[in-house]
Amino acid sequence: MAKREAKHYKALYFDLRVKDLKEHFSETNPNGAYGKIRDYLLGKDFSHEQYSGYHSKYKTTDLEIFDLIREMSRELSWLSACLNHFEVTNIGANHDLMHLFEEAVPEPETL
Repeated sequence: MAKREAKHYKALYFDLRVKDLKEHFSETNPNGAYGKIRDYLLGKDFSHEQYSGYHSKYKTTDLEIFDLIREMSRELSWLSACLNHFEVTNIGANHDLMHLFEEAVPEPETL
């Protein structure tokens, strides 16, 4: 019996080469490529975390992510020629630490 692949929240991170974006995407607006990628991933139920980092809003398998990236590569045909780096990782538990910044911090004593 085949073992089922576990599902996890996923994080995607990538880096693009601007020189290649100018050649394969747009000479005048190479950074517009980031918006195209953002729109694509937001449409696939990912959240934009920061810079070139996105998190899935749902648990998924590696195979499903591979299929998503193949589809993205077909839709954004210039992407593969401009990638410097693209990775996926499982996300563990997230812990909001904002409350730590709200606590009163005592002033240090002067000597």
